[in-house]
Amino acid sequence: MKALPLHTIKAVFTVMFVVVFTSINFAQEVSEDSIKEIDSMASKMFTNMNNRDYDAIIEMTHPKVFDIVPKETMVSVFKSTFEGNSEFSIEIPKQIPEYKISDIFKDEEGGSDYAFVSYDMEMSMTFNNETFDEDTKETMVKMMKMQGMDAEFVSNKTVHLNMLNRMTILIKDESTNNKWAMINYDPDSPLFFQLLSATVIEKAKSYYQDLMIAQKKKD
Repeated sequence: MKALPLHTIKAVFTVMFVVVFTSINFAQEVSEDSIKEIDSMASKMFTNMNNRDYDAIIEMTHPKVFDIVPKETMVSVFKSTFEGNSEFSIEIPKQIPEYKISDIFKDEEGGSDYAFVSYDMEMSMTFNNETFDEDTKETMVKMMKMQGMDAEFVSNKTVHLNMLNRMTILIKDESTNNKWAMINYDPDSPLFFQLLSATVIEKAKSYYQDLMIAQKKKD
């Protein structure tokens, strides 16, 4: 019983954002234009989530995702997640969180440019068919902490989550028609490894570890 809520939370988080360092020197004007594009896309990503604009989220997602998961299936899962279902309902504040944009890196072998957007996200989750006693809540809070989430139960069935250092990878190459597309950083997902090159995966891991170290210094 204890494992089910954590599994559900992780599944919800993965869906929410499916949508989602190598040094590089390039002309200043290219850098400025690209960073403006990335900043605009990051802002749009959160705006579309706030508006529950599933079609817009789909359009921003890396096209290779749909070689594995059909668009219709993903839209259905989005609706079930954000509009509630028999197991749980979630509430996400309609706001654009503060986010950090990395430098832009180049995967010479894969022929892609990529960058990372990191942010904290808040949400509340209510379990419709379960209630938890104090011991179970305490255990769940500790386990969620191990998943990078600060959790606080506001009732016996509702938990408020602050998900720290979430990260989305923005990438553009021939497969995206040289437009920026997003993929959620989820090293536990086999899908993640199927879509990205080893270079991007390694640099994403390194960047994420740096975020975690910086967070540790703050705590």
